[in-house]
Amino acid sequence: MLPAERQPADTGPDRLLAARLFREEAAREGFLRTGIAAAGRPPRFDRFERWIAEGRHAGMRYLEETAAVRASPDEILAGAKSVVCLSAAHATEPRVASDGARIARYAAGADYHGTLRERAVRVAETVAARVGGGFRWRVCVDSTPIAERSFAAAAGIGWIGKNGCLIDPERGSFLLLTEIVTDLALPPDDPVAERCGSCVRCLDACPTSAFVAPGILDARRCLAYWTIEHRGPLPESVRQAVGDRVFGCDDCQDACPWNHPLSEPVSEGVPTRAEWVSMGRGEWRRRFGATALNRAGRRGLQRNAAASLEGAGR
Repeated sequence: MLPAERQPADTGPDRLLAARLFREEAAREGFLRTGIAAAGRPPRFDRFERWIAEGRHAGMRYLEETAAVRASPDEILAGAKSVVCLSAAHATEPRVASDGARIARYAAGADYHGTLRERAVRVAETVAARVGGGFRWRVCVDSTPIAERSFAAAAGIGWIGKNGCLIDPERGSFLLLTEIVTDLALPPDDPVAERCGSCVRCLDACPTSAFVAPGILDARRCLAYWTIEHRGPLPESVRQAVGDRVFGCDDCQDACPWNHPLSEPVSEGVPTRAEWVSMGRGEWRRRFGATALNRAGRRGLQRNAAASLEGAGR
């Protein structure tokens, strides 16, 4: 064997080339930004642990059950060294039915879990082919237990605002995130400075005062939680607060100056409350079975629409 100083150079993938290719291929696939973070413990993860300990995750037990995985990308991919963070735009137009019923913007169109995953897989496969392979990777969307906003902020995609959303200085917070966890030690990017300043418009805009402090949301008060994640009947206090929301709530993002000017509402294809309530299984599967609305399901949307109808009749 040759002495250590005379050993052949590392024949693994060119990490600088790989980093450049990740950016190029991500742009080719339509992602807005690409950033790279080291795959260690997520920044400020102790805040998440306290949030769980205080019960502010409401009925989302999966967040508690996967906390150990979220604490370390190595649990997602053994030997993980880098997290390639990608952002994509979702619809910016408010989705408002003719009777005023609203659904969250991000739920418009095909379910992003599948579409973003497919695009990110193509990015990773192309990079691996062009640098000659030699590294492992795994694509994550938000259904995978990874602290995606923390890593995206560390990678310079944006900063985490007081409403907990990642904010891009050019595109605001109407974003979707995807990650490629890899065992390549890629050069990390620098985070961007937080730029919310003294603004608290998002906190003031919350209809149920769900923010107990800047950046700390109590899901037990959040209408997005109740109309999307909660299973079973809505408590009376929530039914009274639902208003015109049938799926989700964009109020804290609508109030954010980084999202202004807001787009004009779109009503085409958005059912009214009465249409939600009367919708059968076949129509549901045909129109919404492959969309993000499926997170709440047909019965969840009908429950929400009924509560909204009840409130409109008061």
